Amino acid sequence: MINRVTVRNFKRFDEVTFEIPGHLVLAGPNNTGKTTLLQALSAWHYAFTRWGEAGSKKPIKGGYRRKEIGRGDFSAVSVRGLDLLWHGRRHDKAMEIVVRDSTGWVVTMSFEWDTAEQMYVRPTADTLAADLERASVKPVFVPATNGLDPKETLYNDQYVEMLIAQARPGDVLRNILQRASLTGEVWSKVSGVVKELFGYELQVPQVGAFMTAEYAEKPGGKTLDIASAGSGFQQVLLLFALLYRQPGSLLLIDEPDAHLHVILQEVVWSHLRQLAESTGSQLIVATHAETLIDAVEPKELCLCFQKPRLLANVAERDRLLGALHALTNTELMLATNVVGVLYTDHWTDRELLRAWARLLGHPLGPLLDQGILWKPRVTDLRLGGEGMGVKQHYDALCLVRDDLPGVDLIDGDAHAGIRSTPITGEGLQRLRWTRYEIESYLFHPAALERYVAHRLGVAVDSEQALPHLQAMRQWMTDELAPAIVRDPLGEHPTLRSLKARTELLPPLLEAAGLFGINYTEYAGIAALMRPDEVHPEVVAVMDSIMRAFRQ
Repeated sequence: MINRVTVRNFKRFDEVTFEIPGHLVLAGPNNTGKTTLLQALSAWHYAFTRWGEAGSKKPIKGGYRRKEIGRGDFSAVSVRGLDLLWHGRRHDKAMEIVVRDSTGWVVTMSFEWDTAEQMYVRPTADTLAADLERASVKPVFVPATNGLDPKETLYNDQYVEMLIAQARPGDVLRNILQRASLTGEVWSKVSGVVKELFGYELQVPQVGAFMTAEYAEKPGGKTLDIASAGSGFQQVLLLFALLYRQPGSLLLIDEPDAHLHVILQEVVWSHLRQLAESTGSQLIVATHAETLIDAVEPKELCLCFQKPRLLANVAERDRLLGALHALTNTELMLATNVVGVLYTDHWTDRELLRAWARLLGHPLGPLLDQGILWKPRVTDLRLGGEGMGVKQHYDALCLVRDDLPGVDLIDGDAHAGIRSTPITGEGLQRLRWTRYEIESYLFHPAALERYVAHRLGVAVDSEQALPHLQAMRQWMTDELAPAIVRDPLGEHPTLRSLKARTELLPPLLEAAGLFGINYTEYAGIAALMRPDEVHPEVVAVMDSIMRAFRQ
């Protein structure tokens, strides 16, 4: 079995190493490199085989001889131009794929650019000639089905392999079944799996002007074309027709769970494991199916986010399942580039911070625009669900980037036992407002007067504004302690216990004649403040966020 693969300058990878303890499941969201490893192994095998068929494997002066490969003949990975194989399409240096086997041989295949239609392949000069003689791997790449061609004819093996590499196995599924039927033992096993999983009787494919492949839903029943069956049934046909034909292989399977009901996913995985054990094959599987991941031993799970790594234990596997369930592709992308993740109760908290930062010229402002990943403190996962809390979401992000700092900014009305934590620049740190909530820091009579005038479209010192402002002042006199109005930046128990979003600001604004102002518009109050009207704690919290993000 192979136990390590290093990929250099190939597609999405600059340089990355995959440790392979035996069977391996590559787990992660879309576009994180799972399929790329399968393609790299296919490309390595194609290059190694074609180079070996062309002549002597002994080194010559300056290294090993080169073998030219045309794009049209390269069936390992389908691309419209060979430059698309190179990382960033930069082909000024060779692409290398290193495969190491558990018996000790190591073979590095080099891919050297010529044109978009041709490249050269050969082992690198440091590859031992003895290892070239010993190396033996038989990869079988199995992509997910893509729908069947209604008029499929008999094709040669090279064309079948090319369409499989192009992720179009449905176009040649009848050909794959026909080849499986040529060996009685193989056909018996394939039809046996179909019988066990679906209860169907698989018919031997027939070759004519157009190929036919049919099944009966019950013994002696009317036969139907496999195109009439569901995509999950077709996926099972593809998997086992390919795999049973080639024992002792390296089975590279891209999303074996595709199109399968959740119950069948685990059953199919069990069959695949049994097949590998009985045929002496090795499995490398790419998936993001939670059911399959949950059925795999953690030591066989390779996490594919920023860089691949094997999981350490069941706890990490559980975190991975949570990450796949909760993290979006956008979050995965941002997590690798931002300075930290900020959690607040609502997006309006972020907008208030942004308005104050712009007003003060605080460096947190640009980070809130670009540089920080913001998330609500409870992330909704599904309609009616409980949602994912801060700690669970942060732990999921740390699978992507383990050095990502986080800040949980909570309101002052939170449970009495919850306090701010030391700001260290590491891990998940907590900041708590002293007042009831962030909106409590919007209370400043002068700023509110400017806001009322702004909403009325008049100057704050105009005759039109005067009756509205007088009514608001009277409300404050009637409802609030004089000290709060006289010193809005001071420490007042009322502002620690009163919910400003619903119990302070709405009646105050309504007294001024402004009805229907939603709290989502309150950032406009912050924007009209003057620097000396911003509470010192707001500045202190923004400074702490910067320190927490190591800025």
